[in-house]
Amino acid sequence: MNVPFPQVRDHHTDGPLQRLRYALALLAAVILAGAIGYHLLSKLNALDSFYMAITTLFTVGFRELGEVNARTKIFTIFYLIIGLGVATYAISNLTALLLEGDLRGYLMERRMQKRLDDLKDHVIVCGFGKMGFQAAWELKKAGVSFVIIEQDDTKGRSPRFAGELILYGNAMDELMLERAGIRRAKGLITALTTDADNVLVTLTVKQIRPDLPVVARSAKLGTERQLRAAGADHIVSPYEIGGRRMAGLLLNPEMMNFFDIVVQQEQLELGLERITIAKGSILVGQTLREARLRHATGALLVGLVHPGAVLRFNPSGDEQFQAGDELLIMGPSEALATLSGLARGGASSR
Repeated sequence: MNVPFPQVRDHHTDGPLQRLRYALALLAAVILAGAIGYHLLSKLNALDSFYMAITTLFTVGFRELGEVNARTKIFTIFYLIIGLGVATYAISNLTALLLEGDLRGYLMERRMQKRLDDLKDHVIVCGFGKMGFQAAWELKKAGVSFVIIEQDDTKGRSPRFAGELILYGNAMDELMLERAGIRRAKGLITALTTDADNVLVTLTVKQIRPDLPVVARSAKLGTERQLRAAGADHIVSPYEIGGRRMAGLLLNPEMMNFFDIVVQQEQLELGLERITIAKGSILVGQTLREARLRHATGALLVGLVHPGAVLRFNPSGDEQFQAGDELLIMGPSEALATLSGLARGGASSR
């Protein structure tokens, strides 16, 4: 059974753990006071004083030590009245923690917070509706770390996401985004129900991290301009994409099948990436024919973008690489990693 992670408790409120700490502190203070009292009244050493304080408090009923006089008896009466009340309070709070599940929830919160603190280069998914669910599932299949923010705590019960990080709260809240690790994230997807909410999330995110790529869902046609003005880097309209795909499957089914193979990693280990050639790369100054990228890396160069120019598909062998060029490459993950290394400045593998 999937039990989603709960929200973090407000440690400033009088929660069970705070009450337990307070009760245990009172209990320790009562035992210490009892030990001091028996030490002064019954002339006992430190060990015997604590022995008397504890056995008296918990009504064990062993023998009394030291002098037993009227003052000792009066002290014992008041000590039992006060001490038993404090001990009962502490034990009841401990019982509540164990029986009501508060301790388990607290430990889960601590474990989740540690996982959140350790996250880096992850994706934040705002909204766990149909579109957010699918986006998170694709991230999980690709092995990318992610955090889900959802306001409806009835969602997130799917076995597919057992043990995943799900925060229940308002994605437009800066504190919630901070808790999701927005300053260490590599991207954010906002797939809330309304475009107004997606605009507000985008605005909030861009105030915290202007450089963070944001993919926003557009529920209605014509709202792309508002999302773009809010700072969204990419806008996805489910109805527009669905309509294009339906028409494409009739007009050009082979091309649509090809893109399915590229996108669906489980069918074939094939990826499509866009990488930039660094100034110190071995590729700078070489032509496509000289670089022999297919032979050296196993990746296929699909397109080339010179700085300030447009994308050119299937460039000729005489095309020369420049620093700042963007390459659209396709191939297995190992080949893409090898070519990315060359573009960043690694040595040639030819």
